[in-house]
Amino acid sequence: MIPFIAHHSAHLALLVAVGLSSVVTLNGFAAGGSYKSDSAGESNRPFSPGEKLDFKVYFEFILGGDATMEVAPLEEVNGRLCYRFTSTARSTRTVDKFYKVRDRIESWREIDGGSSRRYFKQLREGKWVDDKVVEYFQEDSLALLQKKAGAPIDTLRLTPPVQDVLSAFYYFRECSLTVGQSPRIPLHDIDKQYILEVRALRKERIEVPAGTFDCIVVEPLLKSSGIFRREGSLHIWLTDDHRRMPVLMQSKLYFGRVWAKLVDYKLGGE
Repeated sequence: MIPFIAHHSAHLALLVAVGLSSVVTLNGFAAGGSYKSDSAGESNRPFSPGEKLDFKVYFEFILGGDATMEVAPLEEVNGRLCYRFTSTARSTRTVDKFYKVRDRIESWREIDGGSSRRYFKQLREGKWVDDKVVEYFQEDSLALLQKKAGAPIDTLRLTPPVQDVLSAFYYFRECSLTVGQSPRIPLHDIDKQYILEVRALRKERIEVPAGTFDCIVVEPLLKSSGIFRREGSLHIWLTDDHRRMPVLMQSKLYFGRVWAKLVDYKLGGE
């Protein structure tokens, strides 16, 4: 069962990545105590460069790995200024002995217009290796896909605007959300395009190692065979204020539950 822990810890790391195209809010409490939202003069964006979210990933009560999501300094891609989002996952030393995981996914998304401009995936899971880079030229309704270093480049047609599986999460954080609603987001996943639906289920207060948070619980309904495999249900707890920060994720699979719990965070601009 150990391989399952590592395998799904990697995907849950990205968990945060995908899904959420418009989610929650943070009505906050900081690690270990209460937290008040910033003043009315703050930016309207729920994230900014410098944000870092650290997670521990468990299979039931067994620690399987660590996951991190970061908003890096702004970068220019093909002449357009972009956010750079990074999601990484690694198994623990104990799990490494059975099934070593070292995964990294990055996304570059325009700060103006909000469309994805580049997507990078480097997965190392056991003996499995998966490297892909997608360059988006949304104004031309196409994307260039390279499946591994040195491989020929494939030209893909798409219907813009689209988000990749990581930028979709941050796009989602910028949207308003009400329980009972199901935002829909045009998603491009390597060589597939479809509509991502996210159901807003309920509000709930929860406690995780990073603190106590008022949250809205959402369920992304993905059709991909990638990080949100349709092998069970997936629920994500996002803070119920303007930051819409993910603090807990749970995937129910046929062999048990996988959890990703926020253990530490740094807000952007600090």
